[in-house]
Amino acid sequence: MKETELSALVRTGSAIGPMARPRTATDFVSASLRRSILNGELAGGTRLSLAEIAQLFDVSTTPVREALRELSFEGLVQMDTYRGGVVTAVTREEVEEIVRIRRVLEPMAIEEVVLGITPVILQQARDILDEMAASDAWDTWIHGNRAFHQKIYEAASSRRLVGLIKSLQDTTVVFVSSTLRRSPILKEEATADHEEMIEAARQRDAARLTEVTLRHLTIPIRN
Repeated sequence: MKETELSALVRTGSAIGPMARPRTATDFVSASLRRSILNGELAGGTRLSLAEIAQLFDVSTTPVREALRELSFEGLVQMDTYRGGVVTAVTREEVEEIVRIRRVLEPMAIEEVVLGITPVILQQARDILDEMAASDAWDTWIHGNRAFHQKIYEAASSRRLVGLIKSLQDTTVVFVSSTLRRSPILKEEATADHEEMIEAARQRDAARLTEVTLRHLTIPIRN
């Protein structure tokens, strides 16, 4: 990564700079980088140097490495063992392919969801949507969007199937963030879909939940 890219973020008062420091150095670095990635300040393909990030945050490279590993689990960063990582970047064509695959996998998972859904899972999913609605922070919405879908699929019995869906979702999270950030209308449609999904799950209506989910999957590639 060019030194000026991160330095400019600090100078302009972005997420990397003036955040209240969380409990650990790893939390501080991961929260700051996550917000900058999801806000579009660190674009897909941007290199994240261990040494440079450590210097900018005034920490050792160990918490930086742990932070990047955490972000890699969320699909935001692709790790480079020796130098750091790269912000995940996928093309529209790759996202379209992933959507086609998910349109096959997710109806299978939904059949399991309506059988396994519980009041506890529904309430936790509801809490995630409420938190998304209550915050103006874009990274909170995107992070909540990912968490909401994964929470619903906790009701599915096939861990392998859910793992495949999660991996595909994580691959597109930066693309989805960028697309919805540019289009408030698409974000509103996604929010409405979430409400309809939770109600369909509550009623154990597999047909309705499948219909909404398949429609929802196309949101990032409608423009």
